[in-house]
Amino acid sequence: MQASPGVVTFLFTDIEGSTRLWEAEPERMRPALARHDAIAKAAMDRHRGVVVKMSGDGLHAAFNDPLDAVNAALELQHALADPEATGGIALRVRCGLHAGVDERRDNDFFGGAVNRAARITGAAHGGQVLLSQAVAALIRDRLPAGVALRDLGSVRLRDLSSPEQVFQVVHPRLRADFPALRSLEATPNNLPRQLTSFIGRERELAEVKNLLATTRLLTLHGVGGIGKTRLSLQVAADVMDDYPDGEWLVELAPIADPQLVAQAVASVLGVKEEAGHPVTEALERYVKDRQLLIILDNCEHVVHACAELAQQLLQSGPRLKVLASSREHLHAAGETTYPVPALAVPDPSTTIAPNALTQYESVRLLVDRAVAAQPAFQVTEQNALSISKICRRLDGIPLAIELAAARVRAMSVDNIAARLNDRFNLLTAGARTALPRQQTLRALIDWSYDLLTEKERILFRRLAVFAGGWTLAAAEAVLSAGDVDEAMVLELLVGLVDKSLVMVEAEGTRYRLLETVREYAQERLEESGEEAGVRKRHLEFYLALAEKAAPGLSGPEQASWLKQLDGDRENILAAHAWCSRTSHNAESGYRLVHAIKLYWFTRGLLDLGHRVTVEALSPPSIQPRSLARCKALWVAGQICSYTGRYEEAQRHLYESLEIARYHGDRRMIAAVQNYLALAALGQGDRAAARIHCEEALELARELGNKREIAVASNALAQLNRLDGKLDGAEPLYEQVVVLARELHDREFEAIGILGLAMVAIGRGFAQRAHELLCEVLTIAYETGSKTAGQSALEVSAGLAALQKQWERSARLFGAAEAQTLRTGIRRDPADEAFLQPLIANARNALGESRFTPAEASGRTLAFEQAITEVRAWQLSSYDRPLSGDQS
Repeated sequence: MQASPGVVTFLFTDIEGSTRLWEAEPERMRPALARHDAIAKAAMDRHRGVVVKMSGDGLHAAFNDPLDAVNAALELQHALADPEATGGIALRVRCGLHAGVDERRDNDFFGGAVNRAARITGAAHGGQVLLSQAVAALIRDRLPAGVALRDLGSVRLRDLSSPEQVFQVVHPRLRADFPALRSLEATPNNLPRQLTSFIGRERELAEVKNLLATTRLLTLHGVGGIGKTRLSLQVAADVMDDYPDGEWLVELAPIADPQLVAQAVASVLGVKEEAGHPVTEALERYVKDRQLLIILDNCEHVVHACAELAQQLLQSGPRLKVLASSREHLHAAGETTYPVPALAVPDPSTTIAPNALTQYESVRLLVDRAVAAQPAFQVTEQNALSISKICRRLDGIPLAIELAAARVRAMSVDNIAARLNDRFNLLTAGARTALPRQQTLRALIDWSYDLLTEKERILFRRLAVFAGGWTLAAAEAVLSAGDVDEAMVLELLVGLVDKSLVMVEAEGTRYRLLETVREYAQERLEESGEEAGVRKRHLEFYLALAEKAAPGLSGPEQASWLKQLDGDRENILAAHAWCSRTSHNAESGYRLVHAIKLYWFTRGLLDLGHRVTVEALSPPSIQPRSLARCKALWVAGQICSYTGRYEEAQRHLYESLEIARYHGDRRMIAAVQNYLALAALGQGDRAAARIHCEEALELARELGNKREIAVASNALAQLNRLDGKLDGAEPLYEQVVVLARELHDREFEAIGILGLAMVAIGRGFAQRAHELLCEVLTIAYETGSKTAGQSALEVSAGLAALQKQWERSARLFGAAEAQTLRTGIRRDPADEAFLQPLIANARNALGESRFTPAEASGRTLAFEQAITEVRAWQLSSYDRPLSGDQS
């Protein structure tokens, strides 16, 4: 199968590890590289290839016949297999081939096919020849004798667009087996797959990569829509081999509160805050020994917070680098800045032939996106002038050009050019903004808005209420009112997607607005006078979502609910913020923090949960004595108790108790008393704690409420165990287990069994403790409960110490401490009093020199690894006598 006319096969090569070789042996590398160049050029010439350019330690060649390209690559590899050919230095060359449409200017090629060939080369290892699916299809039935193709599967290349089916050329004289390809999947990252090609920017890519190699904080700055984000992502993809611990994109556009910047970074990195400590401390520990790249995207509205955080993390992590994008500099110590320029535009003073227009990046971008919108589109003598005008009048701003290109579906480029001229004049007269480029971008969005139907305009401006994206169900619930009914929302939303005003996220289930577009929509929403109504529906939707999720956050559907709430966390915070701004929504705010409580606990976001809950409680000048406020205060008391804010917890809980008594809600009275006991215990007041426990239990028994009886029984059992009254604690724990089983609450069943295990350890009954912990670990394993698992690790560490298995005790203690940092949940005073003496015994027995490394090894375990390990130990100890067992 021959290539079609106009199809060219591109071959790229480069030398693996050339930088290291130059640093080690610069004098020998000079003649070696000269010999390499001569061998490479000769191979290209012999197989009818044209060397387009030599760049650094590689070349770019073009072939009319793809088989010639393959043969040239094979000859090059064979020649370089002998180190003597290059003066005794082994040069391991990697080759990549792809076939595509012939797009050239002067003696150079450009376009997607060239870029893809370069990306395929970047995925290869030294000595390896890789082909794209296109090249493989063209030569498969013409392979020379001894040559075969090995299908390496679909690979996500570092152009961030669609994956490529890659094939390796196999030959008896070539190495056959190589490590996994250098794809995006090979390094931990969250770089999003892009749905469109990356056009041009070769010079900017090279300059930014060079700067990033010499600085640790690099900020790409420029006007909105200039392409800062896309450039930073492409740079990150290109340099991924430099960051073995990962590259992580933190999108800050949805973050309105500077206080949440550090939390956003922690969320992306999977770092959990430690109760009572700022999340920055956990981040500093995380980056300390890691070689990674953090990409802070859209910093301008939280620029000071970004600067402070970047400086803190860079000081803590010597191998960390930060790549930021912002409309202004961060002005942080050590910062290097790079102004992202607009795309090159045609010179208005020069007449340019249509076939030469594509030498300008802005025109190539416009044409590429226009063809995607209208496949028949092409540059002609008739439309060349209008194309030039569009690119110039939009100042070469990529976002503006892409929005213009999307209109090719319905308008000629002549009409687009005329419309842009009218709109720019109107906005200049209105002086909507100070900066010319802001005027241009705003003019473009104004023009796009004017092209919408009236119903599309209504939907578009209402979309401003969403933060961090939304689902179709959310759009239908929040945006439908008045002239837009629910049945219209999908069609209108699809229309806005088609017009490039709404973006579809990669998985296709969520939508979002670009930051600049959302700001524009917000202005239009404020002008319309309907903002309060839309935000009310937004609040109602996310309140209902949170209340629907609440019972599922502790059951078998926990994982799916957590994922959904992760996606909508910014919307929940936006709904909370609206409640805080409007006193008549205070009741909704109370309900929201009550419903979302378990999310903060499960995700280890207790400081954020504390702030949100306290804010929800504070706005009204006259604070109502409603049951909703009573429950919100109860939530605040719980969070404060679990994070060690005992005095504050008492304030919230006493007010909650007062309201519960005002309404005569005896169940809430019992519930509040339980946490008052914990807060009192944290303050060291055991007498008060016992009074609260006993009152809660008495009231719960009067009510016959099994759940509250179980909660109160557990609280009193904890206090008895703390006082050394094991005979009083044991029957209470047994009652907890019985009630939990009747309620089918396996999480609370685990809590009761854990109490019994601690009683057994307190009495020296190791075999009994093993049996009980096996039950708890089975529950944790089957339900996925991290709370039960964390407690099981702690008690198991104590059991190991009882049996004088000192290193195991230290390791399990380290695993438990790591989980405490992830969840933010601290041990209560009774559990702390149980564990610390046992761990102190292990520490004394081992000495710091042995205890510390054993504990550190436990801290490195992921939660699932730790649970698997301790479960295997408990099961192996279940049925045989244990040394030191007194049972």
